Amino acid sequence: MRTSLFSLNLLLVIITVLALEDGNARVHVSGIDSSKLKDPLKGRILIEEMNCVSCHNEPVIAKSSKKSPRLLAVGNRLNPDYIRDFLLSPQKVKPGTLMPAMLKHFSIKEREQIANAITHYLVSLNKQDPFKITVPDSVAAEQGEGLFHKVGCVACHSPRDANGKEIMKAKSVPLGPLENKYSHNGLTEFLRRPHTSRPSGRMPDMQLPQQDIEKISHYLLRKIKVPGNLAYMTWRGKVWEGLDGDVQKETAGQTGNFNLESIGKVHHQTAIKYSGFFNVTESGIYTFHLELNGGSLSLGGKKLFSEDPSNRRGTKKFKISAKLDTGPSELELVYFHTGRAPKFILEVEGPGLNKGPIPSKMLTVYNHLIKITKALEPDPALVASGKEHFEKLGCANCHDDLKGKINSYPEMTKLRPGNGCLGEDKNVPRYDLNEDQKKMIISALPKNAVPSLNDKEKIQKTLVQFNCLACHDRTGLGGIDPDRNKYFTGSKPELGNQGRIPPPLTHVGAKLTNSWLTEVIMHGGRQRNYLNTRMPSFREKEVESLVELFGKNDSLEEMSYPKVTNIEESKNAGYEMIGATGLSCIACHDFNGQRSGGAGALELIHVTKRLKKNWFHLYMRNPSRFHPTVIMPSYWPGGQAIRKEILNGKSDLQIEALWNYLSDGERAKNPKGLSRQSLTLKVADETVMCRGRGTAGYRGIGVGYPERISLAFDSEQMALRQIWKGEFAHINHGSFHSRGNERIQFPDGIPFHRLASMDDAWPYKGKTDYLFPQNHGYQYKGYYLNSGKRPTFMYEYGSIKVEDFFKDHLDDNGKAFFTRTVTFSTTVKQEPFFFRLGSGKEIKHNGKSWNIDRLSLSLHEDMKTLIREGDSKDLLLPMHLNKGKTIIKIDYKW
Repeated sequence: MRTSLFSLNLLLVIITVLALEDGNARVHVSGIDSSKLKDPLKGRILIEEMNCVSCHNEPVIAKSSKKSPRLLAVGNRLNPDYIRDFLLSPQKVKPGTLMPAMLKHFSIKEREQIANAITHYLVSLNKQDPFKITVPDSVAAEQGEGLFHKVGCVACHSPRDANGKEIMKAKSVPLGPLENKYSHNGLTEFLRRPHTSRPSGRMPDMQLPQQDIEKISHYLLRKIKVPGNLAYMTWRGKVWEGLDGDVQKETAGQTGNFNLESIGKVHHQTAIKYSGFFNVTESGIYTFHLELNGGSLSLGGKKLFSEDPSNRRGTKKFKISAKLDTGPSELELVYFHTGRAPKFILEVEGPGLNKGPIPSKMLTVYNHLIKITKALEPDPALVASGKEHFEKLGCANCHDDLKGKINSYPEMTKLRPGNGCLGEDKNVPRYDLNEDQKKMIISALPKNAVPSLNDKEKIQKTLVQFNCLACHDRTGLGGIDPDRNKYFTGSKPELGNQGRIPPPLTHVGAKLTNSWLTEVIMHGGRQRNYLNTRMPSFREKEVESLVELFGKNDSLEEMSYPKVTNIEESKNAGYEMIGATGLSCIACHDFNGQRSGGAGALELIHVTKRLKKNWFHLYMRNPSRFHPTVIMPSYWPGGQAIRKEILNGKSDLQIEALWNYLSDGERAKNPKGLSRQSLTLKVADETVMCRGRGTAGYRGIGVGYPERISLAFDSEQMALRQIWKGEFAHINHGSFHSRGNERIQFPDGIPFHRLASMDDAWPYKGKTDYLFPQNHGYQYKGYYLNSGKRPTFMYEYGSIKVEDFFKDHLDDNGKAFFTRTVTFSTTVKQEPFFFRLGSGKEIKHNGKSWNIDRLSLSLHEDMKTLIREGDSKDLLLPMHLNKGKTIIKIDYKW
């Protein structure tokens, strides 16, 4: 009976396959449809991409034909069920594939038997680890989704919607449902070294970091389901504020129980969410015993328990009871690993259960049966049969890495159009070609000898075969598909399209040196690091030939260079023009590793290494000729120099001077004004200030004092953020960072607050707290300077006006320290609040001062303070303000 049911199911599957095989799918070769090539050249490309020469020999075409995938380790990479299904119907499993249907002329039963036998044969060849499905990491998959749509994958492959559905299948290199095809290890290894299994290099090496490759693999395989007991996800960060606060997802997977050790080392300030189903075998009252700092428990969609976490306390014990019916009940438990001596205990007792951990057998990730493919154990008889069919069908002609028997077929020059693979013959491979594609191939079939291609056709053919035209335009051939345009992004929006779109290939042979072209094409060399789309590495002879072909066929009018009689004078003129007092090139361009103060355009130091001198002269005279939307200005409009005082205003000498100066490469002296683009601020005998994001958040103010101590004040949260000694600050285009040493960091958050409980978190600005700290009564009012240019910061806390002043001093030993004077002014008596003086792992009272880690803090008056315990301790000063002024003076020594 089971055999009959299996045969019936198989029959239904194959009938479905037959119905779908006659659909509108067709062989897909990127670039053919959108390119403006003539039909014979398109046909030649189809012949080479389908590897027709593997059966129908033709030596000239064989040199550039696509090689078929290597199959020796396919049993390690691919799901055996996928191999079998793909052999049964390649076009159904992967629409657009170049793999022909080899079994179409057999009966339904024979197809299944042959596909099964060949699968056993291919799996038997694997000498590596067997195929194994693993649980995808959903956190890594989220990150992989962004990478897949950003680094260039969707230039060739279809972008996907939120559910993973391909949204541009018709004009994309087909992938099919990869979750049915690969294991995580198999796909990761393929993305890391694609040329190992795909030697023709149509799938390039994207040169991504291993971590990014794994994230993309998790994303593409995220629909894989694996049976298990519990799913989990972890977060790191300020978890005591909950999962909506300043936390980041870290990892996800499956585990067998609620034992923390089962998911590996759990770091402090981690949150874990467990999810699955609690399978109740006997209805009744179930009691859950928990010990934890904070968390929640839900069953069947109802929240049974919730306790806010706090990093100021230890654990608490809870007991929750609920009446549960038999069957699976959806479970979600959130645990916060925070506070003092964190630990997590979950026990249950109920009908038939003594108090103890929940048995793993009562936990499942899914409430239905999950089918999983296991490694195939090759059957020797089927292996032998599969090898025989593999060779008899001619599979070894294409997949020659298996060294099987090669079958003999007519040479290409002897083929008759309309017969064989292009006709209606039954016992031949069936390619999914439409009538237009067949006509293209027929127009390209050699009659006696293969027609030779001219250089232009060779270039066009190679650009189509390697799909270079998906990213690059060459004189109207190719370019980015309008529907894909939004996926090309960059990190420098101020550069416009040039900051996100790969450069055109028009005149590229006249533009780039042969050495740099080789570096770019063969090794993925990059200069435009602001482009998110990566330039991949191809390393194929056909692509390498582009270097010579571009150089041979791309030409522009030849410039005559001026005679330079004094090379040093010329270089000095170039030095003047590059700098801030000349043409100010460094205002937009990076120079010798130092970032510009503006757009951050291409690094100038490599110009003569990358560019041909003739192109440089032409481009400098008229940049918009080569890039109509370029933001680069023309300094020689109409051939006339705008700086008449340099080299007598002669345009050719000025451009030659720039070239000569840049020819020194990394040895070129820094142009004038470069230090102001990446500036180190130094303090002399008066206070120096700077503003910007960085050391003190997004609205920081840096102050360097004459005694060589400095501070960073956060004007957004009105709090001291850092103090340090030595050098003051490094500023760069709207940001500053402390440069000195012996840095003392103060906690994030506002300075004053009314705590309802000592377990409450101290407020600070979160990711979405757009009204913070105004919603706590704060208003920043600016600052004023005294005669020594030392600032007094002004702000309000509710109706309290605050002035905050720092003065640098030297102690008896000549060591610098700060005295801070905080003046509170109020017209009414205020409700008590706390002034947070500092935070640290260790706070010790030492006579009249407190040691907070490396900082010594003392008040000028004897005032009562208290230490709030927690993972990071707080030194709090209770404030009781009466009407009028209250002055607090604090010394900071370190």
